[in-house]
Amino acid sequence: MPKRVRTPQQQAATAELRADFWRAPSEALLDRKTAAAGLGYTIGWMEWAATHGGGPLFTKIGRSVRYRKADVLAWLDANSRRVRSTAELNGRTGA
Repeated sequence: MPKRVRTPQQQAATAELRADFWRAPSEALLDRKTAAAGLGYTIGWMEWAATHGGGPLFTKIGRSVRYRKADVLAWLDANSRRVRSTAELNGRTGA
């Protein structure tokens, strides 16, 4: 299946959502699009993680799904690691 090419308008919209994510206060409740853009994930992955587990905590308000920015950042911190080189990813320390 061919890879979908994102138009400049779509890229600009994603960049604006990402900026909205980082400008928001830590207690802000963000919609799924904004949270996904802030994390660099797709909306589809966020939906999948909401139903199968493994993603950031979310809040249901009626039929709406909202993500608290602090919860998204806490999930990102708990599910990522900082490395100095790709050699560290394979468990090698370089020694």
